[in-house]
Amino acid sequence: MKVSDVVEEIIEKSPHFLSPQSILRKITAVRDRLLRQSTAAQRQSGTICTAIDLLAGQIEYVPPCSPDSVVDVDVRVSAYRGGDCKDYRRIPLRQFDQKAHKSYYYFTAGKISIMPVPEYDAAYGIKIFHLPVLNSLSFADMEGDTGFDPDYDMLLVYGVLREITSGNEAQENNTKYLQLLADYTAANSGYETHEVKERW
Repeated sequence: MKVSDVVEEIIEKSPHFLSPQSILRKITAVRDRLLRQSTAAQRQSGTICTAIDLLAGQIEYVPPCSPDSVVDVDVRVSAYRGGDCKDYRRIPLRQFDQKAHKSYYYFTAGKISIMPVPEYDAAYGIKIFHLPVLNSLSFADMEGDTGFDPDYDMLLVYGVLREITSGNEAQENNTKYLQLLADYTAANSGYETHEVKERW
């Protein structure tokens, strides 16, 4: 579906008049919320890698996305050992006050911090794997895609409708939303059934 199709579906099914700008804002909010709830398989398949230079003695860096979009963080070994080592090591997310762990990252005030403090400059010293950052939908996007799974665009329709309706209508829209969400989650879970055939 195009964005204009999703807007039309919402207008047809909504008991209230909403401006197209309001509908586009609500679609964007529902889409972004659904993308943040991605399963592990979706997170692995749809990630983007952004590399940032590490500077000796600097802990905080500006991430390319919001903290909830980060999937994984890797740090270049040369930031701690010096030299020109090209190896990276994955580091876990921890609380900012956990000094016991050798290497980890944490978020404060929208910035990503690396512990321990890098001892050497390292070009592309940190790799941040994150979900794509999508722009808010606008009138210029009406003939384009929503940025969500095209097989499940009705999930956006019912996601908006369940927020703008009340009473029985809200319950019906919520039921349809949850049914579609269950189908969407099952279809994108990443778990596959394989038949093991032995060859002797």
